[in-house]
Amino acid sequence: MRRALAVTAGVLVFVGPASAATSGQVRRLAAEARTDPAALGRLRSITAVDGRRVDLRRALRTSSRRELGARLEALASGPPAEPAFPATAEAHRILGQGRFHGSRVPRPFHGALVWLGQRFAPVTRAFHWLARRIPGGSSALWILLAGIVVLCSTAVAARTAERRGASQIARGELAHDGGAVDPRQLEREADKAEAEGDAATALRLRFRAGLLRLGRARVVPLRDSLTSGEARRLVRLDDFDDLAWTHDEVVYGGRSARLEDAVDARERWLTVLQEKGVRA
Repeated sequence: MRRALAVTAGVLVFVGPASAATSGQVRRLAAEARTDPAALGRLRSITAVDGRRVDLRRALRTSSRRELGARLEALASGPPAEPAFPATAEAHRILGQGRFHGSRVPRPFHGALVWLGQRFAPVTRAFHWLARRIPGGSSALWILLAGIVVLCSTAVAARTAERRGASQIARGELAHDGGAVDPRQLEREADKAEAEGDAATALRLRFRAGLLRLGRARVVPLRDSLTSGEARRLVRLDDFDDLAWTHDEVVYGGRSARLEDAVDARERWLTVLQEKGVRA
């Protein structure tokens, strides 16, 4: 409940634009976003950097994972003197276009405040219109809104705790059942889920089976705290990086799994296990 009240206070007492960041923060987020879908989401939500308006969501919009990685690398390293390869140059070209930047103003917060005032003017008018039409006026309306925010914050906190608990259970199964679960049985269940069109379940089961095989071969440790990022650093294969990225996007990032994701995972796991000398 204290967490929910803290969120409420943050919503009702608005002290600055949540989408603003410094260039240093953008570089750090870009570095993290190469392996963290949540960091990529935060990076895409930024609309102002060092007081200048930008559109990072549009600049990072691409269907190519390699091109996205190149653009993130360009953001993380800052503008080089001479771009090393076309994808990086393309990222700098896009980010440098005028439509992603606003004009400079002498006062650091003037542009942000003007922008906020313009965007929230309809909300302010609606608030006063509604306050004049309910008993108690503005005070009663603030209390009502605060109650709604508390309820929403509580629901979000509960959902987050549930998802974190589920991910912890999934990681716990890897360590606790590492000697009992048969990866071949998991793969058969994944094949069945794929045949029934349940691509998300097929991805999750095949990823767990693959990690069990890697763990038993001592490529990665079988422990509760193992994360996909740590596993990527230990395995050090592009195919495994793509497998882990897709798995995290679907299981933890909420992206819908496609049938081609499950087919691709089945083929890539064979390659990963062969490269690491693990018998499938």
